[in-house]
Amino acid sequence: MSQIEGPALGIPSLDAPHADLLQRAADLAAATQARRDREAAAILEGLVEASARHFAIEEEAMEQTAYPDRAAHRAAHDLFLQDLHASALEVGRSGVTPRVAEWASGRLQQWLRFHMEVNDRPLARHLQRRASPPGTHPSLRRS
Repeated sequence: MSQIEGPALGIPSLDAPHADLLQRAADLAAATQARRDREAAAILEGLVEASARHFAIEEEAMEQTAYPDRAAHRAAHDLFLQDLHASALEVGRSGVTPRVAEWASGRLQQWLRFHMEVNDRPLARHLQRRASPPGTHPSLRRS
């Protein structure tokens, strides 16, 4: 299986987690399409954890650098995590439902790519302007 690439933002500590999230989303889509309930539940659990961890790092960087759009960016993260949790609960209760399978193979991956382009690309530019050298801001070194 080849690694799925996200939009390159020029900051490895953002690009690598983005590729990981996209890969997890693709794996989830495959598991839900095949109606593999346990596998889908496990992937969803990992996706929730990886997303929350990555979002926390982004949000810390936004706070430390006074990123002007941090409230909207954080709100997008919160809505996404709510969607993930709701889908994980649904899979836990009912297995892979048609709604979850459709969400996993469509909206989930679309949201991730959209967020990376519309929210994370401006954040990356902001961080690069403030980092010395570019891409090495201390708050991004932990990912």
